[in-house]
Amino acid sequence: MLLGFVHMGVLQAQTLPAGFVSSLVSDGWFSPVGATWDANGRVYVWEKSGRVWIMENGVRLPSPMLNLVDEVGNWADHGMLGFALDPNFTSNGRIYAMYVVDRHHLIHYGTPNYSSLTNDFGTATIGRIVRYTAIGPSFNTVDPASRTVLLGETITTGAPILYNTHGVGTLLFAPDGTLLATIGEGASAASADLGSASESYFAQALNDGIITAAENVGAFRSQLINSFSGKVLRMDPNTGDGVPSNPFYDPAQPRAPRSRVWELGLRNPFRMTHKEGTGSTDPTTGDVGTLFIGDVGWYTWEEMNVCTQPGQNFGWPLFEGFSPAPGYPDVNIENRDAENPLYNGVSCTQRYFRFKDVLKEDTPVHVNGHPNPYDAGQQVPNYIPKFFHSRPSIDWRHGNQSRCGAFSGDTAITFDLDDPLSPVPGPRFGGNAPVAGPWRAWSGFPAQYQNSAFHADYAQGWIRRFEYNAQGEVQTVHDFASGLGMISWMGQGPDGCLYYLKYGTGAELRRICNTTTVNLPPVAMATQSVQFGPGPLSVSFTGSGSSDPENGALTYLWNFGDGGSTSSLPNPTRIFTAPAGQPAMFTVTLTVTDNFGQQATKQLVVSVNNTPPVVAITSVNNGATSWWGLIPFSN
Repeated sequence: MLLGFVHMGVLQAQTLPAGFVSSLVSDGWFSPVGATWDANGRVYVWEKSGRVWIMENGVRLPSPMLNLVDEVGNWADHGMLGFALDPNFTSNGRIYAMYVVDRHHLIHYGTPNYSSLTNDFGTATIGRIVRYTAIGPSFNTVDPASRTVLLGETITTGAPILYNTHGVGTLLFAPDGTLLATIGEGASAASADLGSASESYFAQALNDGIITAAENVGAFRSQLINSFSGKVLRMDPNTGDGVPSNPFYDPAQPRAPRSRVWELGLRNPFRMTHKEGTGSTDPTTGDVGTLFIGDVGWYTWEEMNVCTQPGQNFGWPLFEGFSPAPGYPDVNIENRDAENPLYNGVSCTQRYFRFKDVLKEDTPVHVNGHPNPYDAGQQVPNYIPKFFHSRPSIDWRHGNQSRCGAFSGDTAITFDLDDPLSPVPGPRFGGNAPVAGPWRAWSGFPAQYQNSAFHADYAQGWIRRFEYNAQGEVQTVHDFASGLGMISWMGQGPDGCLYYLKYGTGAELRRICNTTTVNLPPVAMATQSVQFGPGPLSVSFTGSGSSDPENGALTYLWNFGDGGSTSSLPNPTRIFTAPAGQPAMFTVTLTVTDNFGQQATKQLVVSVNNTPPVVAITSVNNGATSWWGLIPFSN
């Protein structure tokens, strides 16, 4: 299915374990898709449209750190979904962004035909990764001249985007300093896309050189070593080149797709996380540690995958979850990366191996491996990449079924988690779009919650706790929270709490903390009777809606931004003045403090002698966008 970025969740009451609370950190976001922290505790939140904002001491800075709105193709599932700070950000100021490029910008930027007011959505384009360097004493903005394109410097060198979903995903750094990126396969979600799907943008992409003829295989691009599609990529953050310890690295072509591929066989790996404490700091060893990859499914099954070694193949489109994917396993699509050495045009007429010849279901003992279809006594040569399916740790159905994998003799089987015979006990659950979440020792949570990964489902708004052993094998699954709204991202904050972004209308950055181990900061709530008017303007403020998660007493401090006195009342009134005819704006800040000194702030704006205009929209261009995608019109 499409990830959607639309209102697809089911409204339900919020549930959390005893001793846990979910509290607001910040609101007023516009399609937020990720957050991260620097070493000084500042929060960086990025929005799908192409903006990155900094929050300092709970307050969002007035201007974005990075603004790529003119370049980012913000339509349907696409936009700027990936962002990362360099591991040495506080000293080198480097930041990294990954996004789908607006085709109009891609084709026309730098020419007389370019206009920042024009977009070209619903057409073939590319995914791009760029690096910028922040400047200034606080690194609050970037130097435009520092821009370096790591992937997608031209229309022929980016990640192919041929449909309105399955684009770019996550950017993160491995412990060895290499940059990892997840890329969708860019194929149609409306049919079994075997190439040339009429609803996709394949013809335009072929004409532009976005894909080669060999890549016109639809969802099977995820199985092509020489394609960025459906992969986890691993790059040198200085150059964007592949890393020599990558599994398919070609020293003669360090920027070729195969040189940058780390894992393959993915459909829409929207969110990926790294297991803290795993991996080497030496990039030559090829050990990035354990990765959790949530791969959004198509027809039936959603996957939570665990990556522990290079070159794993997660099976799409021959497999969806543990099962064969409908419409794909029985087709005879050729893999142009895999030439059959027996081909002679007479006794062997199959020049290339089929995708199903070089990817087989996993078994405990690989007895017959990958036989050549024209001579079962010979194996597919070892110089051709061949794979066994890396089965998911858990998959779940669009309805209400969750499974783990097992083997019966030499046959791959599954168990429902709630089956008494299941080797992985857990609840029965369903969902529509997995979101891989964080893992760590969780010092901020009680002992029974530590050494676990917390994964979510975007559409269903739940979080579940997955326990894994040291080998990355899931041991148990537990319910944790539900009714949270659409979750576009999860991570751990420096305070030990679990943070998540609630997407959609009323988008918020929220956190779940344990009240028995952490003194939570209060929640500041502030409203005003009027926002603007002629002076002198009397404004009544209400702060008594603020709260403390532990139900402790709060103290209030209002700073009215006019250079006058402050107020410690929860609900004060203030008269704002300005010379007649001269507009003035005042930023009012409420700070609430709990018994242990934890603080939270909320800002309001009062405008004197400056009433805003009233906007009247009489028409909207066909193909314009809202936050949920295209606005179509017909005559």
